[in-house]
Amino acid sequence: MKQESTQQGKKSGYKLATLSDVANSSETVRFAPKSKGSANYWQVGGRLFKFTRGNKTKGATVKEDADYSCRISFGNHREQFQLHTANKAEAASKAASIYRDVAGKGWEAALCIHKPKAAPKVEALPPATVGSLIEASKRLSKARSESLDTYAKALRRITAGVLGVADGKKFDAFAGGRKAWLEKIDGKPLAALTPKAVTEWKIRFMKSARTPEERNRAAVTVNSLIRNAKALLSVRKKNNVRPLVEQEMQLPSPLFFDGVIDEEEPDMRYESTVDAESILRAAQSELAMQEPEAFKLLLLTLNCGLRRSEADALMWSQFNFQKRVLVIADNDYRRLKSKKSAGSIDLEPELCALFQGFMAKSQGPFVLEASRHIRFASAHERKSRGYRCERTHQSLLAWLRKQGVKGIRPIHTMRKEIGSIIATRDGIWKASLYLRHSGIVITSKLYADKKTPVTSGLGGFLATAAGNVVAADFGPNLVAKTDTGGGNVKMKVR
Repeated sequence: MKQESTQQGKKSGYKLATLSDVANSSETVRFAPKSKGSANYWQVGGRLFKFTRGNKTKGATVKEDADYSCRISFGNHREQFQLHTANKAEAASKAASIYRDVAGKGWEAALCIHKPKAAPKVEALPPATVGSLIEASKRLSKARSESLDTYAKALRRITAGVLGVADGKKFDAFAGGRKAWLEKIDGKPLAALTPKAVTEWKIRFMKSARTPEERNRAAVTVNSLIRNAKALLSVRKKNNVRPLVEQEMQLPSPLFFDGVIDEEEPDMRYESTVDAESILRAAQSELAMQEPEAFKLLLLTLNCGLRRSEADALMWSQFNFQKRVLVIADNDYRRLKSKKSAGSIDLEPELCALFQGFMAKSQGPFVLEASRHIRFASAHERKSRGYRCERTHQSLLAWLRKQGVKGIRPIHTMRKEIGSIIATRDGIWKASLYLRHSGIVITSKLYADKKTPVTSGLGGFLATAAGNVVAADFGPNLVAKTDTGGGNVKMKVR
């Protein structure tokens, strides 16, 4: 084997060195194992050296370091490292370790480990404030501008409640009160909103509710506020904002919503107290001629099941009277709540005739005409929610309340009502399609309601037979008598 190695060495022109040669010989070895991640590689060929300081040509004293150094090249970069040891074997091991880190982790990580003074300095990110988070999220998120405005309002409201910032002149936009309030809230550090502080605020908010109805509303409100504020740091696959925000600011850990438990909400199932037929008949006689815009809004929300925002920005071009179809889709002035909100609604002939008549008298591209000329922002310019026909909405709200429609959102109740009607008549699936929900679960949870009585059907077996009466005490003012002829129980008031 030794002879074979010698012959191979002669052919190549280099002397092959064994490990014992490297350890024992003081002569320079011209060839070594090729792997730079091996300590053997660095022990030979002058790859380890002792750095000298001073210039002989100028007569300066030349000093040699006691410890070894090495130079490592990788990629397009070369760096010198002090190995801080005079033992050559130990220095070779350190050089190999540095090279493995450079090759495996990259230059930046390796410099941080082995040469921290030469590592690139990373500037500390500024701590997040309420305002900086809102600004970054609005810039980086794919959500609708109206939704982002809702998220921002939720975080500001939570901040004001947690930190005890009074509303003051929050609604005084013309005299600068709102601007001052926003600056005060937006300047608060996000770290001040700890999960403990948010939970304490939530408990105070819930305890401020006195009646069962107020407590139900409070539970829905606090859950909605936290959910919307949390959306500013969305990690959803389609809108992953948080990693982008973390590149611009230092977020506190934990975040304000971490570990905060939702309040138990009341049953949101719609209970119908509305007679849709009576509402439409009253509207035909009272609204059709006197307030035609409010009448159109009622038809769009009750008959067609549109949301208020959808009806407000609906355009005549979305009607297809030949096919008797109303197409719900994004237009130049309004983005839908989600892609699943798009769809088409089949129209009855009578409804088509009404809207064709309204269209013949229309003065613009919108189905609902504003009471005064205003510039309505396009979808990409819109920054917050609002209705171009606010007076029409207020007019219909007042009229519906006079008709006995209860609740804080009577117009939205019209959408719920048509969902309930279709669910009872045609089933929950068709109601979900008509309302354009993202799934049938939402329809069954929020909107569907049985409008016809559902009983066991066994009551007929309980008819009282003659002479078979159960004695009972009906109180001091009621006397039970038995009609022996028919076997029925009669009650008489004394």
